[in-house]
Amino acid sequence: MKDYFSTTYRRMLALIAIAGIIFLSMCFFAFYFIGDQDKRIIAFLIIGFIITMGSYVFFYRKLIEKPLNLITNVLEKNDTSAIIQLQKSSKEFSYIGDLFLSSNQQKEELKQAKEKAEESELLKASFLTNLSHEIRTPMNAILGFSDLLNSQKLTDSEKIEYIDIIRRSGKNLVSIIDDLIEMSKIDTNQVTPNHVPFNLNAVLNDIKQTIDITIPKDKPLKVFLDEPKHPVVFQLISDETKLRQVIVNLINNAVKYTEHGTVNFGYKINPEDNALEFFVKDTGIGISEGEFTNIFSRFNRIQNDKTIKLSGLGLGLSISKAYIEMLGGKIWLESTENIGTTFSFTIPLKLDGLPVVEQMEKAINTVDKAKPLNILIAEDNDINFMLIKRVLSIRKYTVIRAKNGEEAVAVCREDNSIQLIIMDLKMPKMGGFEARKIIKTFKPYLPVIAHTAYSSTEINNEVFDAGFIDCITKPLDKTELFKVIDRIEHLTPNPVLV
Repeated sequence: MKDYFSTTYRRMLALIAIAGIIFLSMCFFAFYFIGDQDKRIIAFLIIGFIITMGSYVFFYRKLIEKPLNLITNVLEKNDTSAIIQLQKSSKEFSYIGDLFLSSNQQKEELKQAKEKAEESELLKASFLTNLSHEIRTPMNAILGFSDLLNSQKLTDSEKIEYIDIIRRSGKNLVSIIDDLIEMSKIDTNQVTPNHVPFNLNAVLNDIKQTIDITIPKDKPLKVFLDEPKHPVVFQLISDETKLRQVIVNLINNAVKYTEHGTVNFGYKINPEDNALEFFVKDTGIGISEGEFTNIFSRFNRIQNDKTIKLSGLGLGLSISKAYIEMLGGKIWLESTENIGTTFSFTIPLKLDGLPVVEQMEKAINTVDKAKPLNILIAEDNDINFMLIKRVLSIRKYTVIRAKNGEEAVAVCREDNSIQLIIMDLKMPKMGGFEARKIIKTFKPYLPVIAHTAYSSTEINNEVFDAGFIDCITKPLDKTELFKVIDRIEHLTPNPVLV
């Protein structure tokens, strides 16, 4: 293009030169045939012509040729300095400079978007590969050891070992599925916080006991719950389930990446921001500073020689960050490689009017601790009922069955010995929500535990508004069920049968 403009410019100069020569020749030729007065006029014309042509050449070079050369540099070399000079040119060329600048910005944005999309695709591909591995690993254990259990030559100790492996593998598989479903629900804004008053200190103690059970006895690692200098003495209003999962996720990560040493967790009150600040501190392998920004990204896992043998999808921190932001807080970390990591996060400090020692005193007064509980199980599925019944038989509880909501309502009306109900939410004829609503009209303090196939993070306002005291999820966790029952018994200091 530059050659084209140069050639055009030379041609224009040649034409001007030819025209000028012809004009000047005619003027000089006329000098011999006209008078002195006319010669002066012709002289002025010649001078004017020369000045006009000189000005034309000067301004052409300045106002046309130079901007055209700048445009050529932009188009051929993408010269940013040429764009800046164009913007300083006359109005039309300045507008062209603005267009070039806008075009370059759009190109840069498209380039960044393309790089981000390519990076995302690589991460997704890596994630799917990792997902396949994570799912096949527990499935391999479940199927493999299930086949081995059919052998007649196994000792009792081997059978117990294989059953324990199958159980743990099943839990790992459920955890993977729960994370995937939860991430999908977060993306589609189907997860909302459920703010209820609860005893924060009791929740943290419960988490501590649960974590202690999960740590292998041969692992040289201790988990400590640090007592706050100024503990919360009133019930905290927040989403207990989501807060619990965030803390558990962070502690599980700390335990996973700490081969030996300690994991400390706890909280402190931040009066300036009117917030609670939680922390989970470990003495593990640490995280390099370059990973700080990516650590909360989904599909992202730290990959090095120390972590390659560890399992997991890398969704736990993404889910935790989403929950914390949902609750109105923020999360950050401090870490030094080979020394340890501290994850910290905040949530708003909102307290209920009742001290924690008085919580739930108005609730359930139906459990007689001197006798085994009489429990009504509202469950339409035979296998699910059989499983719950076998689990409850460990503690010698008396079990009565209702196959749908209508039967559950009828049994409660007729049998005053019922002290607790475990109710499936989805049953024929009448569902769990409707049945609980009716039972509440004539036995308002009878505790009812919801039993649902939804993950625990999906417990929403509807469950508690309907009057359920707690919720357990499928597949049934024996330990969790007993913890819920124990919690209900603990909250009933003055047992009175209704």
